[in-house]
Amino acid sequence: MDQREPTRWEILARERNSRVILCNAPDTYVLADLAKSADRAMRLLRNHFKTADEAIKAAEKIQRYYDLTVELHKLIEEISKEFNIKYRPPRALKRILKASDGNGDGAEHNSTEAKDEVDRTKLS
Repeated sequence: MDQREPTRWEILARERNSRVILCNAPDTYVLADLAKSADRAMRLLRNHFKTADEAIKAAEKIQRYYDLTVELHKLIEEISKEFNIKYRPPRALKRILKASDGNGDGAEHNSTEAKDEVDRTKLS
């Protein structure tokens, strides 16, 4: 039985840090393309500052990036509730929300019920 060689895309899809996205709406294509570019830009931003001033500017841009991510999360959550779609925020987003004084559920409140819970997810 002949086995064909896997394509470049099949090999990439097997990587631990890769994601395969099915785009069912034109809006998703835009986000998928943005995610690819954002990955490159954020990696370079995190790895290429040399002075304290550059580090501060990088931290400000990273915070702005996180703020935009949280805003997109809130919009997706709102639309999902409207159409009764199950939406589960990604673990990384939950960590961002916890770091910004939330409890990781996306709600705008300070709850003590989840603060004692240990986050066993691996930080990236």
